Amino acid sequence: MVHWWKGLTLNEKSMYLLIVALTVGIATRWRVVFGEAAEAFRHIFAP
Repeated sequence: MVHWWKGLTLNEKSMYLLIVALTVGIATRWRVVFGEAAEAFRHIFAP
């Protein structure tokens, strides 16, 4: 695993770290994100 990580370019490492950070951020705020998405769909499809 360490050999694989060291073989990545700086751009690839940054992208993986960004994906992890966004995933953690969404997971910690999942209720809020899900509530906002549900409300948006309700406004679109509700008469």
